[in-house]
Amino acid sequence: MIGALRFDLLDRYVARVFLGALAVVFTFFFGFFLVIDLFGNADDFVETARKLAIPARTMVGWVAGLYLYKAPSIFLQVAPFVTVIGGIVAVARLNRQNELIPVLMSGRSVFRMLRPLFVVAALLTALMLLVQEFVAPAAADHRLARASYLRDGRSSIVVHTSFADAQRRHWMRIELDPIRGALKRAEVRFVDGERSEIIDLKDAVYDSVRGGWTQPGGIVRWVDDHEVHSEQRIDLLESDLTPARIAAQEKEPFDLSFAELGALLRTTGDARFQVLLHFHITFPLANLLLLLLALPFVLRYDRQRVMQGFAIAFFLCLAYFGIDAALRTLGESKLHPILAAWFAPLFFGALGISLFDGVQT
Repeated sequence: MIGALRFDLLDRYVARVFLGALAVVFTFFFGFFLVIDLFGNADDFVETARKLAIPARTMVGWVAGLYLYKAPSIFLQVAPFVTVIGGIVAVARLNRQNELIPVLMSGRSVFRMLRPLFVVAALLTALMLLVQEFVAPAAADHRLARASYLRDGRSSIVVHTSFADAQRRHWMRIELDPIRGALKRAEVRFVDGERSEIIDLKDAVYDSVRGGWTQPGGIVRWVDDHEVHSEQRIDLLESDLTPARIAAQEKEPFDLSFAELGALLRTTGDARFQVLLHFHITFPLANLLLLLLALPFVLRYDRQRVMQGFAIAFFLCLAYFGIDAALRTLGESKLHPILAAWFAPLFFGALGISLFDGVQT
């Protein structure tokens, strides 16, 4: 089994061609994202530097750090596109240099010839899963803090949504330092019939052992119970609302780990998080699915038909992402989340296997 998977000289050559194409395509995509985002925010960065008298060298360092911490999210978003375009470019290069036909005539099958592409794509799939779980969430915390500093001159982020915890308290006007996991401020309200509570948290930190928030000097709670007003001081405000769950409200889908999505799903029951949980598995699989869909159309030995194959492959990939996105949207309200997340990968995966099996050799 191990011998069957061993790369020979030709496998290593095809893999080098593919990896070179991947490097070029990813550099293009990353540079494109960076330039578009930088031009869109350059005026805000300059205005913040002028308003707060931040030295140019310091500002450049913060901007560079922002895009460094944004790199994992960009990688997760573009990896399947990079894989399929890199695969098309690699096959086109082999075809242009008349290297496909001699190898196939020697008795090596198309799939055996292109096996290195699928092995590299499988490794990219595994890398995406690892980055999604262990790198992107932590990088997103730093990115949010830096983006807030570059926009407003402060490293804490303002949470624009309000929500309730398991203790039925309503949290609003939240400002969080995502790096330290500390609340700069938050207003917490609780209403039960004629009894109400109001708590203003400032510089509070979460004690995971005790399961609640603490702050210097204790937490002041104002209680209104049957027209009797009292002020109470407590040491701990019990709540299941952790810093990670609060920060998740401001994160993009690719910033959330499987663990964070699972926690959000358990606490909210929102179908959107269940769809995203499955999407974090199906989207990395697109590295393999798109190769299966696209390569049969570019394995054309008549060069006049190569461009036609490129066009068909391009539109098939667009159809996959379009249908997948539409079904995931329906999965948040009408379709079952598992069906919404897995229908497109299973359908187009079966189509890709059929197309690849029918390639002329």
